[in-house]
Amino acid sequence: MEYRIERAESAEAVGVSSKEIQAMIDDMVKENIHIHSLMVLRHGKVACEAWNYPLKSDDVHMAYSISKSFLSVAYGFAFSEGLLTEETRFLDVFPEYSSLADKYLRQLTLIDLLGMRSGKRTARGGKNWLKSFVDAKWDFSPGEDWRYVNENYYAASAALCRLTGMSVTEYLTPRLYEPLGIEVPFWETCPAGIEAGGWGLFLKTEDIAKFVLCCHNNGKFNEKQIIPSDWLKKATSYISDTTSSQKESDCRAGYGYGFWQCAGMKNTFRCEGMYSQYAISFGDYDACLVITSGCAHLQKTLDVIWKHMEKAFITEYDEKGINISIPESKPFLPSFVSKTARDIHGKLYKIKKQHFIDICGYPASSVPMPATFMSKDKGGDITDLSFLFDDRGFVMKWSEKGGNRNCHYVPLDGTFCRGKITIGELTFETVGYGRWTDDNTLEVCLRPVAAVAERRFVFTFKGKRISMYPDMIPSMDERSKIIGEKIKTVLKGRYFEWWIDFLVPRVKYILQPVHHGKTK
Repeated sequence: MEYRIERAESAEAVGVSSKEIQAMIDDMVKENIHIHSLMVLRHGKVACEAWNYPLKSDDVHMAYSISKSFLSVAYGFAFSEGLLTEETRFLDVFPEYSSLADKYLRQLTLIDLLGMRSGKRTARGGKNWLKSFVDAKWDFSPGEDWRYVNENYYAASAALCRLTGMSVTEYLTPRLYEPLGIEVPFWETCPAGIEAGGWGLFLKTEDIAKFVLCCHNNGKFNEKQIIPSDWLKKATSYISDTTSSQKESDCRAGYGYGFWQCAGMKNTFRCEGMYSQYAISFGDYDACLVITSGCAHLQKTLDVIWKHMEKAFITEYDEKGINISIPESKPFLPSFVSKTARDIHGKLYKIKKQHFIDICGYPASSVPMPATFMSKDKGGDITDLSFLFDDRGFVMKWSEKGGNRNCHYVPLDGTFCRGKITIGELTFETVGYGRWTDDNTLEVCLRPVAAVAERRFVFTFKGKRISMYPDMIPSMDERSKIIGEKIKTVLKGRYFEWWIDFLVPRVKYILQPVHHGKTK
């Protein structure tokens, strides 16, 4: 049964300055941090909340690595139920890999996986992700050092499924989701049907708020003990020194089991997901903050949070508050009617395949790359397109790899239109809008409301030919720069730095080339 966290009469009534929260939102907008939703809690109540229209409070959002915190809590239940101990080894759960085991694999424990101390390199591919993990090379012996590797949590997810005899979702439903009043969420799986573990959860903002509030209260929710407190105390504490492989200050502050320590404010821990998904517990202020967004630069987002949050906690409860808001996303202004619409109406355009990006694993999809690049069934390889116009806009129909056939209404009158599209096993609620930029150029935007970015297509028509340029907003530029800087920490030297600096600005055009096609 779903239910909401109690709302305070006002932010100021529970000691939160709504003006300071609004100043934080304004700073995020100024810093080009694409904030999608925000919720501040204090003393167990929601102090203030806001969504970036057309997103709504009941929309789910990709949580990315916040998923790790949920899997960590699942292990907390398993430990308390005696299903394993901290000495339980990987091979105790998967003895079928004993014949492939070297001395390191024989040492590897499940707690090493949760603490990012396995020593394994990143590896995931094919139909058997667990075998890929076992086959991956070692950077150090288990427990010797710390390295953030997503696949540690996939292996931990697979182990939990084996230990419990059920999926992670089935295991968590009566223990976590139902007591917190969270509708059972979708969690992406591997080809074998095992939850990805380290990523793949789709959650509402309030779902994340319930979770972090429960963790903040040592596992209690509505005065009832839900999550084992002894596990939470351990999981949210400083377990591992992360300074050897991290550059940003908050990523150097230490890691527990699926939870990060924070450098910006004392007595604070956080759940963190790529593109700045945050659930933060402020221990000294009995408060929590939840943010979903689309900013690739995580430290930049945290720096804005630390700048404002300590000032947001006030003792003068009679301060006059305001209604906070996130600036609305705006569709294009109403478009003129192009004479080309009549010529292309109903025609089927066949799109030529781009082999290079297909080999790289990033074929152009109707949803932006961050929505699919970690999933087992990547979208892409748009094979055909058609456009059916009416007085207000048009229906766009297209096919993608895997047999997905989708259609979406795209208004040209300055409004949004909601719809649904399916890519592999993922179904996205979407918002569409478009415009003619000249007589031969049509711009189409599809925003999956659960994703961190929107897909933007520019179609150009010339006779029987069509060109299609796929882009995304926010663009790949910032993410590419961050990846480039991380590569420099591995490939050191002037020669490598020159090539990295040369290639990084061009990644956008390498992975998002113009596609060409034609009609009969």
